[in-house]
Amino acid sequence: MRIYRNIALFILIYGAASLALFFSSGNFLFLMLVWNVFLASLPLVFVQYGMDTEKKWRRAAYLLLWLVFFPNAIYMITDIIHLSNDQMIWSVPVEPYSSESGTRYSTELFAWSKLLVIALGAFYGLLIGMESLSRLYDHIRLKKGMLLSVLSVVSVSFVASFGVFIGRFLRFNSWDLMRPMTLAKEILRSLTGFTFEFSLVYMVFVLTAFVLFRWFRAADPIRSEKVS
Repeated sequence: MRIYRNIALFILIYGAASLALFFSSGNFLFLMLVWNVFLASLPLVFVQYGMDTEKKWRRAAYLLLWLVFFPNAIYMITDIIHLSNDQMIWSVPVEPYSSESGTRYSTELFAWSKLLVIALGAFYGLLIGMESLSRLYDHIRLKKGMLLSVLSVVSVSFVASFGVFIGRFLRFNSWDLMRPMTLAKEILRSLTGFTFEFSLVYMVFVLTAFVLFRWFRAADPIRSEKVS
């Protein structure tokens, strides 16, 4: 399918840009970003295969894989915290009532390149994540009705947001589900008020992004024409 070729093309271009920054800085963050972009792409592949297959057990397996890897797509927003290591803006003292601004911005090209690469990856992850969630929403709505589709999106958003917490703060990955006892112990140990608050706030962010994505997609006359 064309969308898979586009995904592969984006990963190649993003990978080339990230590798250029890696070789110029030696910072392994840029290799991690490429890996994160790859992981963020998997949910769309899984949900599409799940909807295309006729066999129920295969559909269930693909949708389970989608749920496991979906947090990787919305996780990339948190990569923005890596910009905190770079001084992009600061203030200097100026004379009172002076027309000169006391705000200064970095003129280091590498810092701005890093910002753009991280922002692009975060935007891509969120966009492709919303596309996969939207396809699942449409599939459930057609099969089971509006109420169940809405409840599914809300539930998935909270579970995935909790998954982002596990990935960012506990440093676990999707495949760590293969170590359920270790994962369960660390999760139980980390359960605090902040865990719930972070997951709830992130869920609101994901739902807002989903609603905006649906609005913009519905407003696209070309897509609406194809759907109708």
